[in-house]
Amino acid sequence: MNLEPENKYSLLELEDSEILNEIPIASEGITVLPESYREVDGLIVKADAGDFTKWIKLNAPEVEIMASEGHSKLALRSGDYWLPLVFLASDVSLPLYLNIVSNYLYEKMRGALRGDKARVHLSAVYEDKKEGKFKRFDFDGDAELLKSAIKKFDLNAFMDE
Repeated sequence: MNLEPENKYSLLELEDSEILNEIPIASEGITVLPESYREVDGLIVKADAGDFTKWIKLNAPEVEIMASEGHSKLALRSGDYWLPLVFLASDVSLPLYLNIVSNYLYEKMRGALRGDKARVHLSAVYEDKKEGKFKRFDFDGDAELLKSAIKKFDLNAFMDE
């Protein structure tokens, strides 16, 4: 019996109208969006939303980041990284966002003990201009799987050109 958590990531067409209602009409950069979570009433933002937003403002000032205000913050008691649901405007691609996340995680994990494997939970919504549809990328896994997901998206972008 394997007790290790499952690593997974997916790219799906977005059909959640509650999230679509929160997407800004005309924006640039990254927008942190509230989301529903399990049986929690109302929309929330994930635990690391504030730290992640501040880190981007300091370490990637060329990328604009905005966060909606007035939503409850979900506090989870674990060593995992719970990054917020974000909307990527047309000037920020999914591979660029995943590289920003990778750099953020590298900074956060520098002081971790060797062998510690923190899990990462993140979601990003973006508009696929070719198909005219909104898509959602969900990731739940360790940092090594995130690196392989980034390479896959970079390769796919290269193959599309």
